[in-house]
Amino acid sequence: MAKDYLNVIERALMMAISDKINSVTGSGENVFVHGQFPETEDMKFPLVVVQMMASGFDEKYFGDSITFGGSSTTGEAYGVSYTIHLITDRETNFTVSGVPYKQRRLLNWLMLNVANCIMEVDWNVYEEEDLEVLERHLIQWRDIGYIDELQWYGATADFILHFLNKRGA
Repeated sequence: MAKDYLNVIERALMMAISDKINSVTGSGENVFVHGQFPETEDMKFPLVVVQMMASGFDEKYFGDSITFGGSSTTGEAYGVSYTIHLITDRETNFTVSGVPYKQRRLLNWLMLNVANCIMEVDWNVYEEEDLEVLERHLIQWRDIGYIDELQWYGATADFILHFLNKRGA
């Protein structure tokens, strides 16, 4: 039976984003990272939602017996797709290295730093199981804008990750 790689990856992404971003913001300023959209009354800004959108076999290896890291097992490359949502409101402001960020400038800062964090995750720090990530790609940021009625700034990114799905290990 395969290990719970999808949940391991999701938790690692959430913890890595939270740890990295919150380590550089001013005292008491936090980015709130979730695996799904929180209830409206529970929302705190800025908000990052790591939402799994799709998963499945990416590439079947030839034959059933494969060697992964010196041990023989069965498996394939498995892909998982995430949508990363960033939302901040008009009032939220952060200080990073003495520089104030708010509104669209805060959103731009979050976009760049969340993207960097995703591409730099050290899986050895966050892994709970034997996980081997092959590739990760931040495809694009889209839907970047402002909703006047809610006074929210937001952006959405598409992100894919490929890992070894070791079965029967």
